[in-house]
Amino acid sequence: MDPAPGRVFVSALAPTVLVAEAAGSGWLTAAEGERLAAMGSAERRRQFVAGHWLARVAAGTVLGIEVDGCTLVRADDGSPRLQVDGRDSDWHVSLSHSGDWVACALAPAPVGVDLEMPRRRRELMGLAAFAFSPDECRRLAALDDAARSDEFHRLWSLKEARGKRLGEGLLPRRSRRVTAVPSGPAEAHAATWPLAGGTLSIAGDRPGSFVVSGLADASAPSCWRFVEGAGDD
Repeated sequence: MDPAPGRVFVSALAPTVLVAEAAGSGWLTAAEGERLAAMGSAERRRQFVAGHWLARVAAGTVLGIEVDGCTLVRADDGSPRLQVDGRDSDWHVSLSHSGDWVACALAPAPVGVDLEMPRRRRELMGLAAFAFSPDECRRLAALDDAARSDEFHRLWSLKEARGKRLGEGLLPRRSRRVTAVPSGPAEAHAATWPLAGGTLSIAGDRPGSFVVSGLADASAPSCWRFVEGAGDD
């Protein structure tokens, strides 16, 4: 794949267990192996292996190199960064896990990916008041239960993806001052794809240029921009 302008973003979505079982673990670096050994949960270990392997496969595909030439290291902010043949690269990596799925995004500029596959009922309006802007909360309150759940997880996914792209995570006070609004591709800051039972979001430059793999229909994402303004503290 040619990583030229217009085709510079890659995301992938795959079943966590299948990726982890196929990948094994012999390819992990010493640092990754130490992190894996410290994880007590079998599910968390599978997520770690699957995400790091999926990122290597995506990088190898985009850059046209062998997978074993791609390595993930931790940046100062804790986010994953790509090394190629043992040298730091300009490529940014973002990973997300939810339910039985793992997703990654790779880009030559900061990027954030978030996957939301809710498995239990939550008190949505209370969580929305914690992290959503007043306008977003009003939008949610006007919906029926089914539509409210879909919109909540779409907005939450957008907030998480934005926080990852900025390298700060989801900071509630700051998040309440940002409203996600639908937009055209040219002015978008993020894109979302509906999944069976969930949502995938990617925040980064030029969302219309994302190249997406692992989705049955990735041809028409919803585009969003983030509007900053006064919100509730």
